[in-house]
Amino acid sequence: MGLLFCASTLQLFGQTSSTNGARSFDAGACGPADPAYIRTANATGGIPMFLQRSEAGKALHLMRESSRDNVETVFWATGTLNAKAQRFEIPVDSVTERITFAFSVDTKGSKLTLAPPSGRAITEGSPNVEVTELNCGRIVTVASPEAGNWRAEITGAGTFWMEAKAQSDIYFVQAEFVKLGGRPGHEGFFRIEGQPVAGRPATLQVNISAAATTTADFQLVTEGGETIRKVSMQAGNSNRENLEFVGSLQLPKVPFRVAMTGIDWNGKPYQRFFSNLFHAESVEVSPKLDFDDLLAGNTRQVAFTVQNFGPRRTFKMTVTDARQFVSKVEPKQLTLGAEESQIIRVNLTVPGGTAPGVGDDLVVIAASTAEPSTSNSSVVHFSVSRSNSSQNPGH
Repeated sequence: MGLLFCASTLQLFGQTSSTNGARSFDAGACGPADPAYIRTANATGGIPMFLQRSEAGKALHLMRESSRDNVETVFWATGTLNAKAQRFEIPVDSVTERITFAFSVDTKGSKLTLAPPSGRAITEGSPNVEVTELNCGRIVTVASPEAGNWRAEITGAGTFWMEAKAQSDIYFVQAEFVKLGGRPGHEGFFRIEGQPVAGRPATLQVNISAAATTTADFQLVTEGGETIRKVSMQAGNSNRENLEFVGSLQLPKVPFRVAMTGIDWNGKPYQRFFSNLFHAESVEVSPKLDFDDLLAGNTRQVAFTVQNFGPRRTFKMTVTDARQFVSKVEPKQLTLGAEESQIIRVNLTVPGGTAPGVGDDLVVIAASTAEPSTSNSSVVHFSVSRSNSSQNPGH
């Protein structure tokens, strides 16, 4: 029997952590895979590894390299193989200490060939190289890699995933869509809830570690690693350890990642991908809150506005929270015409005796019940308060 290991990388200030999922399949096979694991990998910039049980220990190679400090995605792509080879050029800069190329495929017999700028393909005997060969993939780590364009060629059949992750002082600190908010005289940009709205102008804010760079440009790229369009961004500060850029853009109709390219301090090109996948949606879920605290033994009511920006459709509401404080949701389904909105109300009942300081994340998802599908979400954090001086329980 085989094992599906999903190594999904979660971006957090240039560092990564791994979440794992497992599903058995026949010996010698490369799947089938649980679609939930595939969606998680695609959405977070990880890749699913289709391992035989005898190969489970080999996944530690990828986990070890992904968990190093300041590891950032240089390239990520997925696609379908056919008779024609897939070829990619991946720029490696001069400040990269280590780089790991990981390849996975759901059909046995596919192959990744990797070559540095100097030309000779990487093998297990190449200097400063660690290679892990798998039944359905390959992992290659290079220490002190040669700067320049590395060439990857993938042949075979089925669906493939490939990523390159570098340990370097050049990385995304954050990339998020924002909107203006705050009280008069104290306005600023605040992260939007969920995904951006299709067909509307959007504002992107990125923060990067740029001390080792001389230039920075930004693009949107597809899940296949191809450039969709450039994005004009303006620097908002001069702190090169956490350099901020803001820009407005029209959203593409396909899922996308944010990429940056430029020149490092030694004159070599660099490239980075922000790991999270964005996708424009035609529904929006917005909290309507004037509090963020809860009281043990009491119930508070939270309101959210659900607005439809597409054709008339019905939405199913899914509401969850980590502490299971949710006691009531109304309505659980709603029908909205174009540009229409409606309020949903969620009651949170905190058991008596719950300790002050306990946190709870409330997740509200609106998903269309028919094609064309669209969904969006909002996440709100609450804490159990030590006093009830500011609370008026809702009923």
